[in-house]
Amino acid sequence: MPNQHSWPKWAAPILLSAALLTACGVTPSAKSDASQTAGSSASAGGSQAEMDWSKLGDGSQKGKKITVLMVDTDGRVAQMAKKFTEETGIEVNFMGVDYNSLFGKITTASLSSSSDIDVIEMDTIWGGQFYEGKIAADLTNVMPKEILSNYTQSSVDSVIYNGHVLAIPYYSSSKHLYWNKKLLADAGYDAPPKTWDEFREMSKKLTKGGVYGSAWSWKQAESLNIDFDTIVAAFGGKLLDDQGKLHVNSEEAVQALTYMTDLIHVDKTVDPSSLQWTEDDVKNAFAAGKIAMMINWEGMYPDLNNAEMSQVVGQTDVGLIPGQGDIKSTAVSGSEGIGIMQSSKNKQAALEFVKWIGEKGFQLDNFKEMGIYPSLKSLYEDPDMIAADSTQTLGKIVEQFQYGSNRPNAPGYVEWADIQSNEIYSALVKNKTPQQALDDAAAKIDQAIQRAAK
Repeated sequence: MPNQHSWPKWAAPILLSAALLTACGVTPSAKSDASQTAGSSASAGGSQAEMDWSKLGDGSQKGKKITVLMVDTDGRVAQMAKKFTEETGIEVNFMGVDYNSLFGKITTASLSSSSDIDVIEMDTIWGGQFYEGKIAADLTNVMPKEILSNYTQSSVDSVIYNGHVLAIPYYSSSKHLYWNKKLLADAGYDAPPKTWDEFREMSKKLTKGGVYGSAWSWKQAESLNIDFDTIVAAFGGKLLDDQGKLHVNSEEAVQALTYMTDLIHVDKTVDPSSLQWTEDDVKNAFAAGKIAMMINWEGMYPDLNNAEMSQVVGQTDVGLIPGQGDIKSTAVSGSEGIGIMQSSKNKQAALEFVKWIGEKGFQLDNFKEMGIYPSLKSLYEDPDMIAADSTQTLGKIVEQFQYGSNRPNAPGYVEWADIQSNEIYSALVKNKTPQQALDDAAAKIDQAIQRAAK
């Protein structure tokens, strides 16, 4: 299960400051194509001569010490990383933080040109900033091109910006549709909704007796953007095209936001607390049997089948998020990567750690220990992985990864995200119409992108 997607208010100015100080003066593009990674590398995030993939494992880095900054609030990732030291002789100073602190610590270190941090975790929407801001070392001509073919497409997309490889895929992640089979059966349904139209109609019949058709993590945070972007993509829209043109207030975007507001205020099938809830709050309501359907990250199991944590043991299932029209399904990617700080003075030792993160040993341990789905494709057919899938939902989770869509990956995205969630929220609480909210968002985001690209 990925990390909570929200940022503190101070994150936006940090991102903008970094972009203004270091951006290359080009219009950002969200294009991420693994086929481009063999191309030449620009100077941003350079120092590739300090890293040699062919020398990994030769023992030359034994005795070196690296500092790793990753999300790890309970020490479990740090514990797993001890195997790396045992195998390589490289000592790891592990800095485990919560997700909301990660971006600020990385950008602050970069702005101060600190060499204290060597390895960093990179969210899928930070690639633009990390490349243009010269935060992450460019691995394009370091990592053999064929390496990326070993990983799921959603995880590969998360580590590439404009053809530049900035990290090794860490894990695969997206949201999924969960439903309460008993509640659906009681309402006369033997299958979950396949389209958003069906989702809306089914929600009306499912909302009764203190139970709502659905609940959402629609507080003013990145989780709100993720659900909005998912529905926009299902309706055929794209917020930023490959040429860098903005479509935040497109017909499809307005249709998506209108759909969301109608669920709340017209149909009244959404638990009103959704406007203050995180993904964990939604999970808890679902586990209590208070909602019939939810859109949430993988990793909800085995908790939903744990009698000490759930009142719906054996009653739930997971599958594809609805699509619309010719689009079968869409899900915004939450995949992440592990990269190397451009300012690191231990790049070769850091590269040893990056490679280790992408290998079977760690990826399998991470699934067993944390419920985090691997980026390594071969594991999904590996007997050890299948045996570790106690809930037998592996195939259903993996299917959703085939229908991924990406949030805009551009310098200035954290400010963009803050603007967008503010304006979407204003429509959800009826302070603005969907059209007005998205028109305002488009104007403000366009200014933010222009500032970041100067």
